[in-house]
Amino acid sequence: MKKILFFLSMIAVSFSGMAQAVEEKPEVKGETSESLAAVKLANQVLRYGYENKSTLALLDALQIFSENPTQAFNATKKGDAVDESKADGKKAKVSFDYESVLADAKAFADGDPNLLALIDNIDAEAKGAQRGNINGPSRDYSAVNGNSYIDYTASFVANELAEVLVSGDGDTDLDLYVYDSNGNLIAKDTDYSDDCYVRWVPAWTGRYTIRIVNRGPVYNRFVILTN
Repeated sequence: MKKILFFLSMIAVSFSGMAQAVEEKPEVKGETSESLAAVKLANQVLRYGYENKSTLALLDALQIFSENPTQAFNATKKGDAVDESKADGKKAKVSFDYESVLADAKAFADGDPNLLALIDNIDAEAKGAQRGNINGPSRDYSAVNGNSYIDYTASFVANELAEVLVSGDGDTDLDLYVYDSNGNLIAKDTDYSDDCYVRWVPAWTGRYTIRIVNRGPVYNRFVILTN
């Protein structure tokens, strides 16, 4: 595994200083998924990269993504999703799709031959990696309309730590709620950002509803990941 560039330390300092309402959450025992933690870090690095138009930061994120592959989220989805073919074509502040980030990294390089060569090398390594079976986090990309919500319904196993991570495009506040099959609220993250994370240990194996609520007036592109 390549060493992550110095941007990671800058990210840690930057995010530790952000003033943001944080809820007190009860402690949940269980070992956090290393892959999900890595992707969560990559999403933070992406935000730094897009805010500063930094090719190197985006490449750090791409490196993490390539080393922590994801698989499609096997869930039922319903709600007020955006049909982006009919949307206004807004440019999101942050992209999470690998190919989109790759294209943006090249744009930020502004023709610098050294950066472009580095981008090509990282992309070649990622696409040439022999992964075998993918056992990493599950993910889905979507967009939710303003003042609306999207529900995902998926199965989780009893007595095993469950984690859900949501990262939006930066345009609005997103809130995250998890309900059991009886409609009981199990976990939530309702701070004033569009980065959400919850973890819980299911009391029984069954279907759980993950609700992503957009509190803003415009649509928000997001990625959702589970362990």
